[in-house]
Amino acid sequence: MSPEISVLMPVYNGCRDGSDSFLRQAIDSILNQTFENFEFVIVNDGSTDGTSDILNDYAKKDRRIEIINNPSNMKIMKSLNIGLLNCTAPYVARQDADDISTVTRLEVQKKFMDDRPETVLCGTGMYVIDEGNHLIMEIQHPCNYQVLRNSLKNGCFIVHGSVMFRKDPVMEVGGYSTDQQYLHAEDYELWVRLASRYVVENIPNRTLYFHRDHKSKIGNVFKKEQEIATRRIMDLARKML
Repeated sequence: MSPEISVLMPVYNGCRDGSDSFLRQAIDSILNQTFENFEFVIVNDGSTDGTSDILNDYAKKDRRIEIINNPSNMKIMKSLNIGLLNCTAPYVARQDADDISTVTRLEVQKKFMDDRPETVLCGTGMYVIDEGNHLIMEIQHPCNYQVLRNSLKNGCFIVHGSVMFRKDPVMEVGGYSTDQQYLHAEDYELWVRLASRYVVENIPNRTLYFHRDHKSKIGNVFKKEQEIATRRIMDLARKML
């Protein structure tokens, strides 16, 4: 049976500070989904720690996992596009290598998309957790397309790791940009291009995705660069939306 969903997860050095627990929790959260007809495309972006061994071990146990090994660290923009090219299902769900999806996430999002053929992307709200899985805060972004489209002029209100989208429209708009001026905010730039042509929404549900805040996350390590890229995309959004 062909997979109905491709789960796409890039990872680079997933064993942070000598611990592989974040990576294992992220993988387990997908493998334990109530919806089972998916392929799990994991792009190993030139990791130099124990990530490769962990991924290979999981792949031996679950044939839904496909590992793509980049020959060197190609960064997230190129890794995401490489992953997209290897996704074979009509729906693509993103998963970050340090976050957690609840067991019904794929099932709920697929039904949401199946019921709305005009919608090409749906994100979710999220619980923000710390390194020990303790709750920090709850976040719910605008859900309605028109409200969300207008909100994108003022920032990124779609959680990258929580999205499910139809592959074909994303490929039609060119996939993720590799323009370095959008690095660390490449998701936001893609959402703007999609929202200018298609319906994008958020599910009014925070319980589908747990976003982890920790010292090594991109938004903390590259905070200044991300803020600069975000301002550039806000300017772009105000022209396109």
